[in-house]
Amino acid sequence: MEVTIKVPDKLEVDARARGVSVEAYVQEILARQALGAVGEQRFQSVSSAIDRIFELRKGNKLAGLRTKDLNAAK
Repeated sequence: MEVTIKVPDKLEVDARARGVSVEAYVQEILARQALGAVGEQRFQSVSSAIDRIFELRKGNKLAGLRTKDLNAAK
């Protein structure tokens, strides 16, 4: 896919300072933003799972048993 955009002067200056073309610099910026969005979604998903596990633990008791005792019952 090819897209034509107007590039702000500052973006061109930043690209030159890095020694890359404006096209390569814009691609790098877009790639970082896309990866950042995916990483944030993963973090929220893991965080939600942890919260759910703690929520499910509430009120669940082993009635005096230890996990070691449960393994011995097998």
